Amino acid sequence: MGQGIWPIEAGETARRRLHAVGSRHWEKAVPRNSPAAFEGSNPTAGPLRALRVLVVDRGPQLSRMLTEAIGSDPFDLRHADSFEAARRQIESGPVDLALIDVDLLDGGAPQLAEELRRRSSITQTIVICGELNVQGAIEAIRAGAADLIARPLEVGELNERVRQAVDRHRSASKKRRRVRRLKKTCRKLNQLRCEVTQQVDVLCNDLVCAYQDLATQMHQAMQANEFASVLRRELDIEQLLRKTLEYLLTKAGPTNAAIFLTAGSDQFTLGGYINYDCATDAADMLLEHLADGLAPQISDHEEPLHITDNEALAAWFGADAAYLMDSHLVAFSCRHEDEVLAVVVMFRDMAQPYDESVLEAVVTIAPMLGDYLAKVIRIHHRHLDDPDDESWDLAM
Repeated sequence: MGQGIWPIEAGETARRRLHAVGSRHWEKAVPRNSPAAFEGSNPTAGPLRALRVLVVDRGPQLSRMLTEAIGSDPFDLRHADSFEAARRQIESGPVDLALIDVDLLDGGAPQLAEELRRRSSITQTIVICGELNVQGAIEAIRAGAADLIARPLEVGELNERVRQAVDRHRSASKKRRRVRRLKKTCRKLNQLRCEVTQQVDVLCNDLVCAYQDLATQMHQAMQANEFASVLRRELDIEQLLRKTLEYLLTKAGPTNAAIFLTAGSDQFTLGGYINYDCATDAADMLLEHLADGLAPQISDHEEPLHITDNEALAAWFGADAAYLMDSHLVAFSCRHEDEVLAVVVMFRDMAQPYDESVLEAVVTIAPMLGDYLAKVIRIHHRHLDDPDDESWDLAM
């Protein structure tokens, strides 16, 4: 009996002896980095993994022939002499190469081959039968068999078939590892793509916000320039208020509007107004209530006020809200150096709400109107007999 060929022995002892002999042959015959090495694992990553072989046969002859066929490759041989023993061997661990004797299993070879294929798609199964026939070959191939050999077995033919099966397994293992690496790379690339996409989305959102801010600033600058051109060189208070109301009409459309000038601590007097849809006999009373109750409350708030429902009106103005029920209201204070010089109120029926452009115009002209009023006051004080009088009373 030549070296590397051992009779089949029961238990783990035979497997260890076969594996040890195969490993010694492998180390002597093939360098670790040689392309001929078994490619079940990366040679540079550590010891080579042995080829896991299952032989389903009654006697030791097939195992001996298989040992010669595999040659110097490291292998771990498992033997089964029944269907149940073969099932236990399969369940105990993966199988790379299986040789199944059809005559031993009494028709169970296809089922066993299918079980091997189900557990690993790269397992190479060789079915050995007494006589080849088309139906049997079809069943075996459908079940997952990679090759069929008819008895009597010839060593040369068996060697060739086994080497081909081992080569197929090596190639399939290599492809599987390559696919795994590609999948891993794809997952990393997809993760990077998602990160880049998120960064691009954030950048796009930032650009959109920046563009919107720039567009708003440009629009406000255009409105400021437009309003400044309306009031430029206007030094008469009445003309200043009249042109301001006319400008508001161009932005808001037909609306009721009033400008209340400060007349002392929490006191306001009417400077000018537009009556759009109020009854004539009720307009004076409404404006008086707005000057006494609404204007002082609005003067305490720096931001423009936009009210769109009766509940908000009642919450803000209490009993005075009764005069403005079912109306939309926009009001704002005009300041200069934290001093309130005027309060502007616009209101009309809820069926005609104010759009965003009106609110943008209000935000732009509120501080400008305060500055223009302060300018008129300074010029007015130059012509007073008492130049030291710093009163801000615009109603005098």
